[in-house]
Amino acid sequence: MKTILLFPGAFNPPHYGHAETIKIALEKSSFDELWVVPSGKRDDKNITTNYEDRRALGEFFVEYLESEVDIPVKLITAELDNIDGKFTREILKEIKLQPDVEITQLIGLDGFLHLQRKLTDTEEKFIVMNRQGYEFPKNFSHNDNVVIFEGTKKSISSTQIRNMVKNHDDSYKKLVPEKIASYIESKKLYLF
Repeated sequence: MKTILLFPGAFNPPHYGHAETIKIALEKSSFDELWVVPSGKRDDKNITTNYEDRRALGEFFVEYLESEVDIPVKLITAELDNIDGKFTREILKEIKLQPDVEITQLIGLDGFLHLQRKLTDTEEKFIVMNRQGYEFPKNFSHNDNVVIFEGTKKSISSTQIRNMVKNHDDSYKKLVPEKIASYIESKKLYLF
């Protein structure tokens, strides 16, 4: 059985905070592979960046991660490739049904709290990263399938980076891998 750390997200754009989250999870848990899954259609946010640009950003992010972690990294573009417009939760369900893999989903506490309301499978495994400004509900029952780690000290968000680009603040380039910064600049992403 292959163990997979599955990291879904909007990654619009991917940044060093995402990479740091992955590194923390891999320092504390062992996996055979890391699968990065950029979101397609979401019911909790509107992603206006086109799929072609998000796929390219994902490829640059995976390339960066390959130099930072010791396990194979795979970009899963099922959501970006799906012309039927399936929601993220539908694609993740399909991914988790693959034979001979044991999947643990890496997720921030904010995302987990949103997702928890919709969870029906109590056997799903999660690594949840604490995030500033969010707390588990008092009635949350911890179990072996939900492992909680302290998140990164870097307070970086994709929204923050998009706003920096829109406001012509080039310091965003310190928050993303170099190839991602170059792509954002060359394609004039996030300016409007």
